[in-house]
Amino acid sequence: MAESERRFRVSFQGTISIEPLDTIKVKFWGTRGSIPAPGLGTLKYGGNTACVEVRCGEELIIIDAGSGIVGLGTELSKEMPVKASILFSHLHWDHIQGIPFFGPAYMSGNEFKLYGSKDWDTKLEYALRLQMQSPSSPASLAGLRAKMEYIDVIEDGAAFKVGSKDQITVRSVELNHPNRSFALRIEYSGKNLVYASDTNNVQKPDEKLVELARGTDLLIHDAQYTNEEYYGLKNGISKQTYGHSTPEAAAKVAAAANVKKLFLFHHDFLHDDATIERMVQVASAIFPNTAAASEGMVIEL
Repeated sequence: MAESERRFRVSFQGTISIEPLDTIKVKFWGTRGSIPAPGLGTLKYGGNTACVEVRCGEELIIIDAGSGIVGLGTELSKEMPVKASILFSHLHWDHIQGIPFFGPAYMSGNEFKLYGSKDWDTKLEYALRLQMQSPSSPASLAGLRAKMEYIDVIEDGAAFKVGSKDQITVRSVELNHPNRSFALRIEYSGKNLVYASDTNNVQKPDEKLVELARGTDLLIHDAQYTNEEYYGLKNGISKQTYGHSTPEAAAKVAAAANVKKLFLFHHDFLHDDATIERMVQVASAIFPNTAAASEGMVIEL
């Protein structure tokens, strides 16, 4: 069995087992960008917006709270009580819109530490409260019964600990995206992954991101637009200022950082499964060990 096959066992069904305790297990609950994209054309890669579950042994980390966190919440409700760290890369709606429908947040006895950035124009708690008020929502942030602790620690070049025993290290660097987005590196028991959603590094690989991702077991990287869409080659509408990348850009970061595996992420809501598969082929020509993130996919590091 090849090294990549031993280190990346991928399944499309079932829940994540938390044994053995020295593993990192990743499950994708939402892989889309901008808005959810349900439909027959998105069945393979899924239609929910960004949410990734990371199990570091017995510890639970959730990265971003797009609509994908709703399904995760249904599963977590079977594990009461729930304790988790929720890391937010930034505050755009597709990364926070699932919180009003996150079932465990309404249940007493559950505890969540929510990590945001002190460098955002708007604090995390305020942004979540803003989307849960009239006339946009019948529920309010104050009505959540779980313990919610807000920690503003994510910033460019930061390193901090999470987990009940502070055994997990998170490192962050700022990305090129409107309203400030951050890449996150999670390190546990000699294994690590990097989450780099919502970033534009098409012109050349972002040096800070390359250094953060150096040698990582798994790089999850924004690849929302095709090269033609990015430059507006077909309809004249360029996406160069939108803060997102192409499969070519993601692959160049993976190659420069010498990562073990690349997963394309933040799929455009207008892209069907066939389009995403073509984008994987484009990236694979630059970095062969490339795949596309799909809902329900489980990866063990």
